[in-house]
Amino acid sequence: MIHSKLIYFSLFFLLLYQISADPSADEDFFKTKTNWYDLNITAEVNETLPKIVFDQNDPDFGKPNTATNKSRSDLLARKKSKEKLRMRLSQKLESLILDSNYTIYEYSQSNPAVRSRINTFITEEKETFDFIPVKNQLQAKATIKLTGKNGFLSYLPFEYGTEAIPSFNESILPEEFTGLVVDARHLDLNKALLPRIQSDRGLDIYSPAYVKEGYAIESGYIVYRNDANQSNWAKRVGKNPFFVMGLSVSGKNKTDIILPSDEVAKLLSHPETKKQLTRCRVMILTSK
Repeated sequence: MIHSKLIYFSLFFLLLYQISADPSADEDFFKTKTNWYDLNITAEVNETLPKIVFDQNDPDFGKPNTATNKSRSDLLARKKSKEKLRMRLSQKLESLILDSNYTIYEYSQSNPAVRSRINTFITEEKETFDFIPVKNQLQAKATIKLTGKNGFLSYLPFEYGTEAIPSFNESILPEEFTGLVVDARHLDLNKALLPRIQSDRGLDIYSPAYVKEGYAIESGYIVYRNDANQSNWAKRVGKNPFFVMGLSVSGKNKTDIILPSDEVAKLLSHPETKKQLTRCRVMILTSK
């Protein structure tokens, strides 16, 4: 009986965790989260509110980390928490993998113009903040967007849409799809902002060179999820996406995915499907 109860409670808490866990976010040592579906970064800190000392005869009056009223105490805590949050967001942003060759930091070191644009984005304070006082603590949260006209991708110098998606010569009955879903849950894949998808013949079938810049900046070049609930797919890839299992990963950073050529031929058989790919209607399923 006791064993059965343990199993029951274990399953209950496992289910509770799966329901509450974000199926599209990962986090670092400081609990700074990158949401790879909504494409934003969120950091959180708890800052101790400075002690309020309003009596000039109090020995702590005027000392560091004290304030003369509640408003001043809250203001000082907000200032400190903002500094910490902005530092963590900046560190997380630069640690993101850009593509198969670079992290954001490495890409910025290779090009002074890139470094300048990243610095501009950081100094213009694009974060949104949320503050909640709890007892003697200020719970602070900040979020930056990777997409949209004020998002990071709009500041990142990168060339899009320079080539047309290739065509395959195989005689296949054309079938229209609303997007692409690649299942890479069985692969040791790293998430990146601008990965490539290739055929096993070495041909790029999805890359920044094929997509429209406006779509890449507004909705993101690609998104990731680690759940296979198809009801969550439609927003990104429509109601009839092409689903394919990835064969392997490639690239120095293990970000690019290889697909079988026969599946690629089916995917690219219809001109409307290609149009959806240029609109970044692509999602990757991952296990981490």
